[in-house]
Amino acid sequence: MARLAALVLSLATLASAQVARAQSLWGPTQYGMSVAQVRESVPGVLKSASPSKLGDGALGLLEKPGIALVGHTFTALFYFKGERLSQVTLTLAESSDFSSALLVFESLTDALRAKYGSEVSRKLNRGFLSVADSTWVSGRTNLTLYLMAVGNSPATLNLNYQVRLAQESDKL
Repeated sequence: MARLAALVLSLATLASAQVARAQSLWGPTQYGMSVAQVRESVPGVLKSASPSKLGDGALGLLEKPGIALVGHTFTALFYFKGERLSQVTLTLAESSDFSSALLVFESLTDALRAKYGSEVSRKLNRGFLSVADSTWVSGRTNLTLYLMAVGNSPATLNLNYQVRLAQESDKL
């Protein structure tokens, strides 16, 4: 009986890992794809000239410039951890101040609401460090729209597609 319980537990763990690997991220990409699979799935993807590194160690090995969203140009960055796709980030390619980027943020928010419904969290803080942040959950994919600027420096606007936070909810 103990062996049967162990077998059932092992199969359930394997099945949940397979679901996470097949989880959609941005466009035709799925969590867990290899570099070669992303290259095959995303036309026009290029090797990053100088890969960026995320806090969890994931490397931005591929990118796709020239993506048009809400009348603005973005670059998709594909982050891999352990040779597998773990995150896709769309970054506003245009340089702008916080107020101008906030207009793009609001346009993206409207588009994301139309596709995914209301965000599960939203915040906006203006000051020396200005931040706007909204999050949606679609299935097991987390979408985070993040805008930040320090003082008068150019703003950074990213839309991140991840599975990481949804996986953490399995522990609750």
